[in-house]
Amino acid sequence: MLKKKLIIFSCLFSIYVSAQQYELQSIRFEGNSAISSSELEEAIYSEETPLWFWKFLNKFTPLGSEPVYFDSANIQLDLSALESYYNANGFFETEISYTYEIDTADLDVYLTYKITEGDPANNGSVQLFGLELVPDHIKEYVIVETLLDPDDRYSEAIVQQKIQTSVDILLNQGYIFARFDSTLIFKDTVNNIADLDIYFSAGNLYYIDTLLVETKGEGAPYVKESLLRKIIDIETGEPYSYEKVKRNQARLFRTGLFNSVVLSTVENDTSGNQVPLRLEGTIGFLNELSPEIIINNQQSAFNIGLGANYIRKNFLGEARKMTIGASFGIQDLFNADLSSLISKLSFRDTTLRGYVDSRVTIEQPFLFGKPIFGTWENYATINKQVNYNLTVFGSKLTFDFELPSFAFVHFLSTYYNIEQAYEVNRLNNDSLSSRITSAIGADLGRMTADNILFPTRGYNLSLQIEEANSIPFLAAKLTGKEYKGAIFYRLLFNSSIYGSFARIRNNIFALKFKVGHLQAFYGDYLGIPLNRTFYAGGSNSVRGWRSQDPELIPEGTPRVEGILTDGINVKGGTFLMEGSVEWRNRFLESFGSALFIDYGNTWLGYKQFRFDEVAIGIGFGFRLYTQVAPFRIDFGFKFYNPVSKKYIWDTWDKRILKNIEFHFGIGEAF
Repeated sequence: MLKKKLIIFSCLFSIYVSAQQYELQSIRFEGNSAISSSELEEAIYSEETPLWFWKFLNKFTPLGSEPVYFDSANIQLDLSALESYYNANGFFETEISYTYEIDTADLDVYLTYKITEGDPANNGSVQLFGLELVPDHIKEYVIVETLLDPDDRYSEAIVQQKIQTSVDILLNQGYIFARFDSTLIFKDTVNNIADLDIYFSAGNLYYIDTLLVETKGEGAPYVKESLLRKIIDIETGEPYSYEKVKRNQARLFRTGLFNSVVLSTVENDTSGNQVPLRLEGTIGFLNELSPEIIINNQQSAFNIGLGANYIRKNFLGEARKMTIGASFGIQDLFNADLSSLISKLSFRDTTLRGYVDSRVTIEQPFLFGKPIFGTWENYATINKQVNYNLTVFGSKLTFDFELPSFAFVHFLSTYYNIEQAYEVNRLNNDSLSSRITSAIGADLGRMTADNILFPTRGYNLSLQIEEANSIPFLAAKLTGKEYKGAIFYRLLFNSSIYGSFARIRNNIFALKFKVGHLQAFYGDYLGIPLNRTFYAGGSNSVRGWRSQDPELIPEGTPRVEGILTDGINVKGGTFLMEGSVEWRNRFLESFGSALFIDYGNTWLGYKQFRFDEVAIGIGFGFRLYTQVAPFRIDFGFKFYNPVSKKYIWDTWDKRILKNIEFHFGIGEAF
């Protein structure tokens, strides 16, 4: 009778609490040592109410977050979720209870989950079933992939990852109908191990029978079927490979010939162990003339302008694409003197920043009989900055290599770039210097972020390696001439990582770290072109400063081996270090906000790096998410200025706008 009364009282009290709209002020976990509280918070259904600032902001604007109220019905869901999470991580005897405290004065609830984790189970034996008809050399790949370290704690996530990789192996070795069936877990609580029986359904081994080509559209009569078969690097009689089919579909789309294209197997038309492939595509017009409005973030600054492109597809056959284009853009438009824009539109104007560009590009998706995407680009560009003008005539040949998805490096491109640059230094009596740069380089990296527009988890890594001017140096030596330029190498590493601490992934923490090093090992600093040195500041850098801000350009005489110069410097540094910490909030699907801390600067060599010369910017921003890209506006403040060695409270101007740097951008800052 007493137990029934307690149950009735608990139900009535829960109804009372719900009616009073008590906010869930905190969720605490006690007794958890193997699994962090942040992981457990992400596993449960209940969420803490946001900070007062976000609730206050939400009352008057669509920004911020609504309060979260306590709902006792979620407790049982949380208990089940916590038990499942611990089971999935090898804790099979975990006991969980809960308590909550109620603050009737402030209408708050404090929820606590008390956890007795118990001893975890390590990995035991793994038995595979359903692979009896799979050849031994393929089966061996699967066995090796599903091996588990007996010294490691059992983890369901790791097991699922290994199972998916095993299925991918089968799909890429000809088993078109390969599937994962089920897993039986034998929990040995005496010896604290977990034995696994994993069941697959491999099906039969299939080979490619033939390729069926079905194209339509305005340009279909002008594209030969033999060309499409050549681009598709799949031969009759080879084993089916899911990854290879998808890679070939991407290559077809990259040619620019197709408005839509699908390369797939005809599973209903299998015969014995043969399966045909079907290419279905719509080919548009082969000639296009397209004007465009340009909005981008070149040189870490917001650019807006106009351009036009003529595109000829299948140029001289072989699926080549030729593009002839011209464009111009005004940089940092919102800091420009728009009232005198026309009268000051000259090469020597020092107030207007921007660029004029023209180029001819030829692209070919298949080179040397291999799946290598080649690009040959010829260009002429005038880049106008406050302290210098840079006119460049150049040509660049790039080779992009297709890499398998299981490789650590996801993209790799190599290039050769030759440029003739004319530099005007405004701070040194408009002196004109001319130099040729002949560079060989490579770009490589790895991308695991889950979304391009709004990444919520994963990381991205990239590395650029470049060596310049060895070829003209050797040519000069062979002809008995003196080489007056500089031979140098350039390294640039960029990394970013994304994560969330909530079950609903609309509150994201993002980190960026970037470092660059430039070293001349023959010649001097004056021989290094402007567009190879490093600059800081701008919408994708330290947002408390403008792009290429003079305060973030190193001064004085470089003390680096191979680099000697005096006078006023407009070139960037030879060492760059910068990074960002950003909190992003997305709401109402299409809107977002951000808080950020940026830091960084440039130096003339890494030996001149000083912590008290690292600029620190803080700020906030707003986002509009579209299907094309996020549009953003950021408001940056100089929190610490390395030039004056002063903090924001020492330099605050009563004219508020004097303290703010406005940055418009396309896409997230990183």
